[in-house]
Amino acid sequence: MTNPDSILWRSAQNIQSSQHNLNKLYDAFALIECSCSDLAIEIADEDATDGDFLQAVWNCYFYVKRSNRANAKITGTLTLAIQLTSDEGEEIDWEHGKRAKVLVGYAGDPSMENAWVFLTDAPNTAGYYEDCLPHSLHWKIDDAGDPSWFYALPLDHLTNATAVRELIVAPVHEALRGGKIENELHKIEKALCQPPKQ
Repeated sequence: MTNPDSILWRSAQNIQSSQHNLNKLYDAFALIECSCSDLAIEIADEDATDGDFLQAVWNCYFYVKRSNRANAKITGTLTLAIQLTSDEGEEIDWEHGKRAKVLVGYAGDPSMENAWVFLTDAPNTAGYYEDCLPHSLHWKIDDAGDPSWFYALPLDHLTNATAVRELIVAPVHEALRGGKIENELHKIEKALCQPPKQ
């Protein structure tokens, strides 16, 4: 028979192991940074931490520029987030709603005030994010003139740096170099947490 102390001990061991792996994934987000003649991505800000993933969502923000010149203007922001859980949503039943996810969002506005901020209610378990419309492979702002988008990946698909390069770095870099995000996501379609169908 298992006693309550051993159950608590095992739970704490699982949390410690998960935290170690989440810290490694969070560090791998730096792979998105680049400095090329046609694209530059650099760290801008991140949620404050003491290294513990006791919060449900963790956001890391990057500035996007269209060149690596010292005086290049910021043209947008990129958010990479780990969402360990989300609030219950009543809008629709989404098959990926109750999974830990990595969220990747581009905002076509240089202001950090307009960067994607992912929370437990954005998106929720129904895949709902206020003022966004789900498309086949990603979400977009409900404004035809706004180029902003985000997509979701199951956390368990991002187990190493190679997966981060394949599922985040490559599609984001290509989309920000002028490709269409939809075309880039088709290349990794099987790995995505596809938005709910409306």
